[in-house]
Amino acid sequence: MNYKLIELQKVDLNIKYNNVLLIYPIHSQDIPKNLHNLLKNIKCNKMIAIATYGRIEHGNSLFKLRYKFNLPLIGACYFQTKHSYVKNDNFEPNYNCLIPLINKFNDKDLKIIDIKKSKSTVGYNIFPKLRAQLSIKIVLDKNKCISCNTCGINCLNNAIKNGKINNKCIRCLACIYNCPKHALDFKISKILKAYFKKQRNGQIEFYY
Repeated sequence: MNYKLIELQKVDLNIKYNNVLLIYPIHSQDIPKNLHNLLKNIKCNKMIAIATYGRIEHGNSLFKLRYKFNLPLIGACYFQTKHSYVKNDNFEPNYNCLIPLINKFNDKDLKIIDIKKSKSTVGYNIFPKLRAQLSIKIVLDKNKCISCNTCGINCLNNAIKNGKINNKCIRCLACIYNCPKHALDFKISKILKAYFKKQRNGQIEFYY
């Protein structure tokens, strides 16, 4: 597509973009809180949103994206990917199915789409950060840590410094995946392990 890839913290909110392809991970069946400022202030003519989710329920985030933040969506998709909390997940997403959606940027006659309200799990919005903290434990191997703070540099929530986390952590695992010495790891609770035994639904839901 020859589009510039821009990370969240580097988006210039002072300019107006023509086409924006927004790709974000669903957190606890919702839009991550650290995206809200961007969604409130970004200016663009056309947007396509791809909300990625890892297992069974995708929640209702695209509906909120369209109507709460009033963004000019011309296409959207709930797209299932590998799950961050499942080690050695062998699920392979079908990325090719996204091509017709992204090609909508080339259409001449475009209208803002409607998004239907989806079903969310009861209680999904009750203390989501606390639920994540109780379900996933971040583990530091002090023998491997070199205090480079790569984990802190890559944390969008300022939730970790030199391997030590605070209560801002939402368990996105960016710190673990970016640690150059593999000094960080995670453990999941028995309840979450039981949840992951459920069959993956494999659903990809498009809006044109």
